[in-house]
Amino acid sequence: MGSELIQLLEQEARVEKDKVLGDARKGAEEILATARKDAEEIVTSTRRRLESERTQARTRAASAASLRAAALMLDAKDKAIQQVFERATAELKRTSEDPARRRAMLRHFLSEAVQGIATQGATLEVAPGDTEAATEVCRALQLPLEIRANPDVSGGVRLTTEDHRIAVENTIVSRLGRTRAALVSRVAEILWGA
Repeated sequence: MGSELIQLLEQEARVEKDKVLGDARKGAEEILATARKDAEEIVTSTRRRLESERTQARTRAASAASLRAAALMLDAKDKAIQQVFERATAELKRTSEDPARRRAMLRHFLSEAVQGIATQGATLEVAPGDTEAATEVCRALQLPLEIRANPDVSGGVRLTTEDHRIAVENTIVSRLGRTRAALVSRVAEILWGA
């Protein structure tokens, strides 16, 4: 009887051991399944985050490249417009080297400069080579101006009232400078369209 009892106890112990092992395997499988599921979620989440970061980095790079390209384009356009104005200035200066055109230009610039200004006792400054032409123009326009050669005045006239409160500079360069802002958009339109 003692051996039957031992066998019965051993059998119950085996059954209990098998049950505990089965429960442990089942628990381990559940833990493993949960861990796999969690790992997949982490991998999926990490992939989404990395893809989002990659997309953001591409967007930032594309944006930076677009800004750089736009800056380079603006710089190139600005240089092209600057060259147009430099060429226009050079051409105007070249044209004004013709004595007949220069005299006509001085007459026109002086006629504009004296509008609305008291000319009695005023001083007219011109380029050193233009004093003779300026004298003739003043005579023709009946303007009693003191004429002075000034190397700082080129391609036009500078008129200063007797009290020195008003000075009008009417030269090729000053006119081009005054109209530049208005002309830049028109030049750009001509060069690159609307």
